[in-house]
Amino acid sequence: MALLIIPTSPGVPYFRQKTNLEGRDFVLDFSYNQRIERWYLTILDEEETPLLRGLKLMANWPLLRHYRYDIRLPPGELMALTQDGSTAPPTLNELGPGKRAELVYIEAADL
Repeated sequence: MALLIIPTSPGVPYFRQKTNLEGRDFVLDFSYNQRIERWYLTILDEEETPLLRGLKLMANWPLLRHYRYDIRLPPGELMALTQDGSTAPPTLNELGPGKRAELVYIEAADL
């Protein structure tokens, strides 16, 4: 199984990064809503055209599942996997490599 851990910045409430997923570059915008303590993700193409806005990061749930019809999006699956199996959403400091929750990408061939 090809599993890519997406690097994130724990403790930083808003950040943007370019990420290559299966040979295509995407821009990922992460924003944390302090009031409701939830992470949101916006996916843009390499020219920074929004493809999917305000996707709520749910723990251990396939985030792109309902968007399979959109060929502009990554063909695989994004998931915020928790180390403890909990479905509680990651807080500001809990999303990142080695933290309680890691954003991972599963390649399309492995779905």
